[in-house]
Amino acid sequence: MHPIFSGSLIFYACYRAHSHQSLTPAGIAAALVTGVVHAIHPFSTLTICLLFGFYFAGNSATKHKHAIKERLTVSSTGSGSSKTRTHVQVFANSICASVLILAHYAAVYDDIKAGRPVAFSLTAGRWQDALMVGVMTQYAAVLSDTLSSELGILSTSPPRLIYNPARVVPPGTNGGVTLAGFLAGTAGSIFIALISIFATPFAATLDSMFKVHLGVVVVAAGVVGTLLDSLLGATMQASVVDGRAGKIVESPGGEKVLVKSPSWQEGGARRRTHEKKEEAEERGPSRRVLVGRDLLSNNAVNVVMAAAMAAAGVAWGLWHTV
Repeated sequence: MHPIFSGSLIFYACYRAHSHQSLTPAGIAAALVTGVVHAIHPFSTLTICLLFGFYFAGNSATKHKHAIKERLTVSSTGSGSSKTRTHVQVFANSICASVLILAHYAAVYDDIKAGRPVAFSLTAGRWQDALMVGVMTQYAAVLSDTLSSELGILSTSPPRLIYNPARVVPPGTNGGVTLAGFLAGTAGSIFIALISIFATPFAATLDSMFKVHLGVVVVAAGVVGTLLDSLLGATMQASVVDGRAGKIVESPGGEKVLVKSPSWQEGGARRRTHEKKEEAEERGPSRRVLVGRDLLSNNAVNVVMAAAMAAAGVAWGLWHTV
């Protein structure tokens, strides 16, 4: 991909994020760095398509769901669900791919320096191309997870806990799954698989059947990644429910939600100017952990899941080069 075209895409994405306030200033800087890493790679057509396929598919699919989501959940800040993402969230969804892209770039640098063409072959002696499979599976997993969680919350059917399907949980619960969310996530995996097949500069020695196998692996990684993220969220991340509203409490930026409600702190005192502290204490704490353990934030869960699916993709690629 021509550097000017790649640069134009990156600039447009950053401008759009600024104009739509979908990223914080630090988030825009993180997206810029990530875009540059993807653009300098010899497979820039593939990597840029994966990056922007994830960005635009995720944003487009969730563009109009914020008003509905605000009615289904409670913000920890008391100001509604925030749609502005931070640099931590940007890196949580792309850092594994960026590391693999830089590693692959370093592995094929001698070929680039010598002016030799670099193509994806994944044959004996081309172990480094397995790193690119990890990039594909990572993006399939993060897009699948994004669509399943962001669109799944809009399902007309109540979500059920992934390790206990008989238990119905409130919308927004970590580990709560719906059929609509699962189908949305699967569609995201198929989308990334199609990008991987049509944007990768394959070597002439690879036949169509290999491309089909690669596509199946990418889709499978997306589906498994979504389920893994739900399982991690249900067990390693605390889902905090507001006892008075009966809704899940969400924290902007994907950080941990404090179990102790801000209403017990100075901020809450301002919101209840005419309420005595003794009366608030009699009502008890407004928040409690519904499911999970308070070990990981949402961002940490995303990184763990993305790393696992990237490692699975690399392992499959390495197996193909043996």
